[in-house]
Amino acid sequence: MQNSRRVRGQQFFSAFFRLDIFDFVEQNIHWLRWVIVGGVFLIAIAIGFLASHFKPSYIALASFFPLLALVGIAFLRKFELFPVIILGNALFVPITFPTGTGSRLAMSMLIVVVFFGLWVLRSITTEKRFSIKPSPVNFPLLAFFGVVAFSVFWSILFRDPMVFVPDTFVIVQIASALVMIFLPITLLMVGNFIESTRQLKIMAWMMIAAGVVGFIKDYTGLPLPVDIRGMFALWVIGLAFGFAIFIKHMHWTLRAFLFILVAVWIWWNFGINISWVAGWLPALVALAILTWIHSKKLSMLMLAFVLALFLLNSDYYLGKVLQNETQESGFTRLAAWKANWSVTREHLIFGTGPAGYAVYYMTYFPTDAMATHSNYIDLVAQTGIVGTVFCLWFFGSLVRIGIRLSKRLRGRGDFAEALANVSLAGTIACIVIMAFGDWLFPFAYTQTIEGFNYAVYNWLFMGAILVLDRLYPPTMEGISG
Repeated sequence: MQNSRRVRGQQFFSAFFRLDIFDFVEQNIHWLRWVIVGGVFLIAIAIGFLASHFKPSYIALASFFPLLALVGIAFLRKFELFPVIILGNALFVPITFPTGTGSRLAMSMLIVVVFFGLWVLRSITTEKRFSIKPSPVNFPLLAFFGVVAFSVFWSILFRDPMVFVPDTFVIVQIASALVMIFLPITLLMVGNFIESTRQLKIMAWMMIAAGVVGFIKDYTGLPLPVDIRGMFALWVIGLAFGFAIFIKHMHWTLRAFLFILVAVWIWWNFGINISWVAGWLPALVALAILTWIHSKKLSMLMLAFVLALFLLNSDYYLGKVLQNETQESGFTRLAAWKANWSVTREHLIFGTGPAGYAVYYMTYFPTDAMATHSNYIDLVAQTGIVGTVFCLWFFGSLVRIGIRLSKRLRGRGDFAEALANVSLAGTIACIVIMAFGDWLFPFAYTQTIEGFNYAVYNWLFMGAILVLDRLYPPTMEGISG
């Protein structure tokens, strides 16, 4: 009997530390049922007890984690599906949870956190160490994570003692730090989990399908379940246009459909909603880059067309659009940047911490302070020069990888070449639009931490550069696939 128990104990720990979950369940299903029933009973008692001490929203949020963990465990052997699951949830299941502050927590962020935890757990228990696939972006990203985390403590340690700090501000700062860290972690998860172009194809066509549903939602006002905020249009237009011009063996009806999708989104954002610069500028930047990569002559024709369009409608663009943008955003941004500098100049090394400058605004000029609407200004203000340098280093490394990849895959005429060019063009477009909004790192008091749900689009597709660079190294540039 004692030997039998010892063998069973060895099987338990062996299965646990190897994470052979399915084998373990099959061998112990007869008593595991009682463990599950008893566990649910104990959790119910714990939730009932905690509900009398904490806000119900916190308890509801905490009770959701076991379900996410169970779903994650079910996919432990299918890590390559995680980016697909994250994108599908962010696009079509934009569920959020209360946090007890003025912001809500996106379900997509919870999924990323749980999946990252499972990744770390599997690495520690199976590989006996946590490792990520080699890439030039690893060091600046990991350093940036460290600076973001350190800036929280730095901002508290060196905060002006006269600054008023609300009770919930610690939660806001920690949540903001997690958003700034886990969005780039999503890129690393894409680069480390995906092992073939199959998952990338699913993600790309899922985004294009969402573009169709999203346009119907935006145009008709129907409450369709798709999140079209942020840089949604950039990736829909970029993917549709890139596939249409780079993939050679494509049926003409599908190619025509993609061009039509590009046209209607440009018409809707640039023609109808031109006042929202973030809606059309990134897409036009991506289109210009994709056209230049495809054909220098075609890019010259497109430039001529754009100039002709501008000259024929110069009164409208210069008189109404530019004037409105200057009055509503230009002067406002300059005033906001000036106000921000009055705080940031005293915290240049590691900044005021995630969302940290907000409490200075609330204390010293609560009626005059405005959001910066610029990720670059926010990076300096929140993480200082140190954090900003590492972030720019990361983007520079990613663009450099993308340019080399684009040159390496030139002329293939397949999905890999198309997506490589789209991801590169989209990355550059994101770098441009960061100057005019907080679309890659949502600020706590503008986009709120809920902005993670649509900011994650950018990081998922930028991560495709890492996957393709690994799948198509220089020694394989002549191999088709």
